[in-house]
Amino acid sequence: MENITKKKATWKLIGNIAFWVVLAFVFFYAVFALFTKQDENSSSFLGISTLSVQSDSMSPTFNSGDLIFVDTKFEFADLEVDDVITYKTIVEVNGEEYLIYNSHRITEIEVIDGTYWFTTDGDNPLAVEELVFQSDIFGVWNGRKLTGLGNFTDGFIDFVKSPIGFFLFIVLPCFAFLVYEVIKFVKVVSDYNVQKAVGDQTALKEEAIKIAKAQLEAEQLAKQEAKVEEPKKEEN
Repeated sequence: MENITKKKATWKLIGNIAFWVVLAFVFFYAVFALFTKQDENSSSFLGISTLSVQSDSMSPTFNSGDLIFVDTKFEFADLEVDDVITYKTIVEVNGEEYLIYNSHRITEIEVIDGTYWFTTDGDNPLAVEELVFQSDIFGVWNGRKLTGLGNFTDGFIDFVKSPIGFFLFIVLPCFAFLVYEVIKFVKVVSDYNVQKAVGDQTALKEEAIKIAKAQLEAEQLAKQEAKVEEPKKEEN
């Protein structure tokens, strides 16, 4: 009996843990999907902006496939030569143009009629200089990076926001939770029916015992009355 009780307690604990895991998955998906913004190879989550590096133009500072962190709150007047800025640029692939975010180091700054122009170049000797207008700047690299996690981050965000991601993080956990609750409900009903049946049997037994006692008492009373009547008959 003690082992059965321990097993029930263990399964109950497992069920509670599973419930909180499902809830955590759903909460994570909701927060991530709601607060993550992705634009080409740039993404932002709760104010933290990152960039997936697409080329080796800044090698060896960071390489293609790395994930770099970018500060998006800055003043153009505070930018200096040697800062690494992230900016919008157009690249041509197989005859088609794509807008991406690129990161290069500032080599020269010009102010023309109150507007800033930045000449940039990569740390790789094979990189090409680019002239960047102030409105095209997305942010400034803060020196932090995660080696090799850029492509993984892009793929993960795409997956989470895809129909399959929605199914795995929302539909499947909710379905599992529903099944768990149905099983719990069925078990509660089953336990109730068992207890009710046991209670009914106990009540029937108690009623039968009462009837048997009443019959026994009646028989004993009848015998006593018969014994009292016998002397009276002999006297007569």
